[in-house]
Amino acid sequence: MYPQLLKKSYFQNDIYEDILTVIKSLESQDYFDELIGKSQPEQKEMVKKFQKDLFLILTERIVDVRWELEYQPKSARRDAIDIYGKAEGFIIIIELDKHRADQVAKKFISRSALFANEKTFYISLCYPGTEKMSKPETIKYFEYCQILSEKIGHHYAGFII
Repeated sequence: MYPQLLKKSYFQNDIYEDILTVIKSLESQDYFDELIGKSQPEQKEMVKKFQKDLFLILTERIVDVRWELEYQPKSARRDAIDIYGKAEGFIIIIELDKHRADQVAKKFISRSALFANEKTFYISLCYPGTEKMSKPETIKYFEYCQILSEKIGHHYAGFII
């Protein structure tokens, strides 16, 4: 089980492409195969392990970026970005969420507002939530995020595991 890239801004940048390649190649079955049906605290621990491992791989393989876990922008109250990267001329925001369209939209809007003046590569990385959550609706919102990103000069990618 690997993350599937379902929407992507068309943009040529080596770091952007390298990040997408790292995410696409991350074997995720051990993290999420048994997620559905677990309690919320158990799910949270499984996702945190995935987040930390992805962070470590990004830190190791993409050295031109200064990576941070749970980055808190000064203007955000108790709201942390799951994985944040700062590179020459742009930032990277990676948010991990259950594949729920409302979560994808909420995070995208808030991050876009917080970093409106910075060139941003925004990545939604969605994992299984419950069997009732709609993947097609989430994918539809990936497309909306991609369109808005391009309108405001940012770049977007949406993955579902």
